[in-house]
Amino acid sequence: MDQPQDLQIEILDRLAIDDLIGKVHNAAVQPGAADQVAEWRSAHGTEHATPKAQSFAVVGATLMFLHPCPDGVILPFAAYPDGTTKVYTDAEHAGESFYREAGSTAP
Repeated sequence: MDQPQDLQIEILDRLAIDDLIGKVHNAAVQPGAADQVAEWRSAHGTEHATPKAQSFAVVGATLMFLHPCPDGVILPFAAYPDGTTKVYTDAEHAGESFYREAGSTAP
């Protein structure tokens, strides 16, 4: 899967990222979360995520999910109704392509 052209990168400190990961995971395990995700996808289309994405949850109008970097570090993502995708990352992972396999040299 190619990296989306409309990918936004927001750099946060690791504590903020870990807090956001916990919130996304918590929202994803709530009763009705899977139904809300299905409704969001029906209304806005499928988000630009690889099969490794997990812990999907709708927060307001945004579909949130978690995805591992090629090195295995988990980062939170947001998919917006307009097709924009945002990743919340630390400075160390800001240059990673989240849409390739570990060890790949593809851009």
